[in-house]
Amino acid sequence: MRVEEPIWTSAELAASCGAITARPWYADGLQVDSREILPGDLFVALKGGTADGHDFVADAFMRGAVAAVVSDDVAGVDAGDQRLVHVADTSKALHLMANQARMRAPSQIIGVTGSAGKTSVVQALRQALERAASTHASIKSYNNHVGVPLSVARMPRQSRYGVFEVGMSGAGEVAQGAKIIQPDVAIVTTVGAAHAVNFCDEESIANEKASLIRALPKGGMAIIGLDHPHSERLILEARNVGAMAVTVSVLEDADVHPIRMTEHHNCTCLTANIFGTPVTYKIAQPGREWVLNSLIVLAAVKAAGADLGQAALALAALEAEPGRGRAHELDLGFGNATLFDDSYNANPLSLKAALRRLSMAHVPAGGQRIAVLADMQELGKKSEEIHLSMIGDLKCFNVDKIVAFGDRMAELGEEAGVPTERWKNPKKSAALMMARLKPGDAIMVKGANSAALYELVNGMLEIGRGEGEYPLEKQRHAVR
Repeated sequence: MRVEEPIWTSAELAASCGAITARPWYADGLQVDSREILPGDLFVALKGGTADGHDFVADAFMRGAVAAVVSDDVAGVDAGDQRLVHVADTSKALHLMANQARMRAPSQIIGVTGSAGKTSVVQALRQALERAASTHASIKSYNNHVGVPLSVARMPRQSRYGVFEVGMSGAGEVAQGAKIIQPDVAIVTTVGAAHAVNFCDEESIANEKASLIRALPKGGMAIIGLDHPHSERLILEARNVGAMAVTVSVLEDADVHPIRMTEHHNCTCLTANIFGTPVTYKIAQPGREWVLNSLIVLAAVKAAGADLGQAALALAALEAEPGRGRAHELDLGFGNATLFDDSYNANPLSLKAALRRLSMAHVPAGGQRIAVLADMQELGKKSEEIHLSMIGDLKCFNVDKIVAFGDRMAELGEEAGVPTERWKNPKKSAALMMARLKPGDAIMVKGANSAALYELVNGMLEIGRGEGEYPLEKQRHAVR
């Protein structure tokens, strides 16, 4: 979105959080990571568990920051530097900035949470709504105690729509994020065993997700995916706060549901009932999960009063975000293989979706469907049980081979009877993986962020572009 006015000015910052600044300035952007500073940005020095932003103020100024919000002395910067903006607490200041940004923009705010599909829905909604009017949305997965206030504080004052992701790793986090964004429309995509280590059961997870619905004003709208066991609980929460509950399902007769659909390996074509309005469209992504995402997007577009036709066109041109199912053609030197990069995190719901996507890939005779899997994390004492619960999915979705980075996934593959190899270092495995592939193979990469499978993906893409350390022919000779 083109920014026509400064995102922050010295006067506005002083009014919103009592900041003391020595000279007037205006900023076109807002950052909490000095490495992302562009000339004209404002830097907020946050204190974290492993790093203190005050240690990077000098770097922010070197990169072109017009000012830095600080609460302590800053090494390497003169105490009298007029670019320093003083507050009592930088984290509290960021929250106050978010409150000000929420109030100043004439926006309709949509909050998105759920155990799977959050980021995909946010980015698809952004692309759908910005065809109608100026739209601001969370980037990447900025959905935690820092990402939510930062995303809201970045909202330009001319925004017509704001779309924000609210995540959680423990109790109270969705409620905190909901308080900041103050949604007019709340979306809960689905509920499952994500971050189960910090919750006693799925009902507790559903209760935390319901915090976003409880933040709705009377007359607001809750858009609720039905295809999980906790939907009735969420519908009741909406009724309790006086909000309208709109149900969405791929499988049931809901307010928003498919009338007919045809699935292909690279897209899905369907006609859907969007609470009373029939819409025929194509999704440029395959799989039932993307059907659900698209229905949620169209429900939210209609709830926001935007154009359904324009939103449908956006879905037809949709490209998956990096690490969230984006497809790549790998040049093997003597043919191509397909890589599905789903390396950004994993839980049982998103893993099942990734396996279904792999099963739909067009693989010729002699080709294989290969799942590269790292252990799912934050599952607590039920980790082994939850991993083994995926045995049926591996069999159902016709996985030919598993490359496991982790003991749990290795055990899962063996118990499912799927040929399984245990590998150790994703960063050093790209060349070997590329050398093992044959033309027509389809490979899907999925695992917890801590496993760093993105390094494997990036290495494979570099080799496929001829940018790797060794030529493919040399790699193949070494494998033979």
